[in-house]
Amino acid sequence: MPIFNRYVIKLLLPPLGLTLLIALLVLLVERMLRILDFVLGAKGPVRVVAELLAYLVPHYLGLALPMALFLAVYFAFRKLSRDSELDVMLGTGAGLHQLLRPVMVVSLMLTMVAFVIFNSLQPHSRYAYRAVVYAVTNVSLQALLQPGVFVSADGFTFMVEGASRDKERYERVFVYRETEEGQAVAITSRDGVLVEMGSDKPPVVRLFDGVQLVTQLDPVVDQQAPEASEGILRFEELRTAIGDGAFTAFRARGMDERELTLAELWNRRDSPDVGIDRERLIGEFNMRLARILSILLLPFLAVPLAMGRRRSARNYGVLIGVILLLLFNELLQSGLREVRRGHITPFVGIWLPMIGFALLSFSLFARAAFRVPGSGWLRRQKGRRPSLEGPAA
Repeated sequence: MPIFNRYVIKLLLPPLGLTLLIALLVLLVERMLRILDFVLGAKGPVRVVAELLAYLVPHYLGLALPMALFLAVYFAFRKLSRDSELDVMLGTGAGLHQLLRPVMVVSLMLTMVAFVIFNSLQPHSRYAYRAVVYAVTNVSLQALLQPGVFVSADGFTFMVEGASRDKERYERVFVYRETEEGQAVAITSRDGVLVEMGSDKPPVVRLFDGVQLVTQLDPVVDQQAPEASEGILRFEELRTAIGDGAFTAFRARGMDERELTLAELWNRRDSPDVGIDRERLIGEFNMRLARILSILLLPFLAVPLAMGRRRSARNYGVLIGVILLLLFNELLQSGLREVRRGHITPFVGIWLPMIGFALLSFSLFARAAFRVPGSGWLRRQKGRRPSLEGPAA
């Protein structure tokens, strides 16, 4: 690899990594506060916060990667231009398009990374994030039981006066439920154990040394119905299941088009699942492709903006570039919304902004790369008349 290429890559990588790190930290810290409030409000374990943040990394990485590459290329070539190193490189006979080769190698590698992110990491991490949120929202009864607190779950009301440190045994347990026959069942026991039977089965309560009281809430209207029994039952051990066994795990992946990979989006475009429109599948597929390919266009936009007003300490190229990127992203989002509604085709809503952004980037780069150095001075000199008289005495 020529020395110029190694030098450009050396200038490019530190700001790229630093920008990605800062962007991820800012985005994750902002989201961490809301996640922490949600998990603590649902009485979930604190470790779930770190798990949820880890599942958000691919999403925020996909957002930060284009901006990080643009800023890295901009600051690298801005330094070359400001320190006149770019003039030395161009003076050796190398063109600006040749100096762009190492940048394009890095961009191609980041495009491959973006493909992995948008194709696999984001869909699976989005589903995993929602599954964890579902698990926290539907946290087990064992995690909810607190001494002196009434807890309701699946038609049961519980209250315990004491609990062991590992929450495997409880002291002075009270259980109340109402049956479909219109009866009220109240149970008190000296102690008890809550046994989790698995994710697909309801938990079972084992109560020891207690009393069960059954009373009729409403009179029996149907004379043919069997008369419900009432009374008091003393027991040494009583087992009862919480719920009706309809405990199910989180839904399968794929009920949202954002949880599907690119191959799955393409294969299901003509036979979408229930609840997903064909337009949403097609729009999501084209949107991801556009975001992946846009990575390759960013160097062509960043380099000419970095070379503007080379001798001036002020350069508004970075501001112009950031505004262009934000505008481009907003156009893609607006186009995607219209494609999902079926108002426009993906070509109009997604690929026309993509083509416009590409033409703008290529035209700016061509203007900076193939202009004749000093042409402005030559045009100014042509407007002057040569003087045949000598200098005034």
